Amino acid sequence: MANDSCPKQEDNGDDRLSNLPEHILLTIIDRLDIREAARTSVLSGRWRHLPAMLSRLVINVWDFLDAFNCNNDEIVRGNEAVVKVTKSILARRDLSRNAIQFLCMTFFLREDDPISIGHAVAHAMATQKVEIAEFIIFTERDDTHCDDDDLVNYGRQFMLFFGACSNAFGGLTRLNLENLRFGESDIPNILNICKRLNHLRLFNCDSGNSTMLQVEHTQLIELAIVDCSFERVELSSLPKLTRIIFEGWISFQDPLSFGYVPLLDVVSLTNVGLSWHKMVRLSKFLRDTISVRQLQLGFKSEKIWVQPECLTGRMASVFDQMRFVNLANIPEGYDLTWTLFILKAAPILKELYLSVWDHLCIMETDAKERKSLSYSEDKGAQWESSATDFQHHSLATLVIFGFQARDYMMNYVKRAMQISVNLKDVFLYDRLTCDKCYGKLPKPSEFPPKWQQGCVKEIITKRINSSAIIHFHTVANSRDDHLDKMWFL
Repeated sequence: MANDSCPKQEDNGDDRLSNLPEHILLTIIDRLDIREAARTSVLSGRWRHLPAMLSRLVINVWDFLDAFNCNNDEIVRGNEAVVKVTKSILARRDLSRNAIQFLCMTFFLREDDPISIGHAVAHAMATQKVEIAEFIIFTERDDTHCDDDDLVNYGRQFMLFFGACSNAFGGLTRLNLENLRFGESDIPNILNICKRLNHLRLFNCDSGNSTMLQVEHTQLIELAIVDCSFERVELSSLPKLTRIIFEGWISFQDPLSFGYVPLLDVVSLTNVGLSWHKMVRLSKFLRDTISVRQLQLGFKSEKIWVQPECLTGRMASVFDQMRFVNLANIPEGYDLTWTLFILKAAPILKELYLSVWDHLCIMETDAKERKSLSYSEDKGAQWESSATDFQHHSLATLVIFGFQARDYMMNYVKRAMQISVNLKDVFLYDRLTCDKCYGKLPKPSEFPPKWQQGCVKEIITKRINSSAIIHFHTVANSRDDHLDKMWFL
């Protein structure tokens, strides 16, 4: 029997969640992907208008795809879903009071889908303020399966899209492109129309054989040129550029030149050094930069492509402002003493990071000379031992990923501690792991177990005077500050 003494709960048609203030509800659905956010509009009348008020709109084709079965039919279905959602969400925003703080569109370059997306975005830009707008555009074939005909066809499709939606491109602040072959004047035209652009990433793009890319833009802050087949890239006039990522160049004869880049702060250079490549002298490569404070050099687990130098005077000036250096994917088993030339050249360097790692999934070899998947024989670099007789007074932190209890590594840490008289901390991590390398056989780890770490410390610090503290870490998780800094770009 029901208890008549218990008062009945008043049913007002809404649950407690729906009674929360509007700004809290917006914060909640702002954390959902766009599909889930759109579905909240059917919960009740209280929720119906909320998706159209979101300040962050991230519409990503991959949210509509089966990642394990991404065939052409899936791509068609995913792109169609992006078009439908984009039109629906942006059309309802006409009555919204809220500006769009961040709009990110990720989609495939196929048929008329991009034009439909571009027109919807252009309409939104014309009717309300869009602070940050980004296009991330994929091609149906990835870079490993694209031939010259694909690059030409994708380039032509993109320029048709660009011509039909110049208003949308004129409002973009970020643009990411891949697998495109441009005409000679295409990239300058794109930069001229995209006047608000502050981030540009080109991946596997070119303008044909032996062509030069000249970049001028008044607002560009970040530029990434990755695996692009330009013979030479000239950064002619980029007054606001603060960071450049330059990876996978084809020419070792001045592949990158710096013009007017007064604010350049971060430089990342990554390449595979094959047996026929000449060593790069950083004093020449960076000679026209004056303000670089962060430098990353990546080696793709191949031979060292940087020439250690004894820098003096004007040649050393490129390192004068450097505070942070990261040397990524140095091949295992080779003397590391050469890296100390950066310490000698950079008097106010605060942090030095090294990752020593034969990273199997990114390793490249000189296929012309060696048809097997083995490493090149000449991977190490030499620096005169007499050049290491100096002191460094600014280095505070040394971090090594892939530390192994082997003589060449322990001797290196000892030497670095001797040189760096004000060193505070040395962080030694085990070898990193990579999901893509699953199934490939890595070398067995020689990272010292806990019971052996005291002995390793004693070997390293024997007969040297240093107050630096040595820390051992076996796992670098995603929240590790040092791991974040290692991949700072």
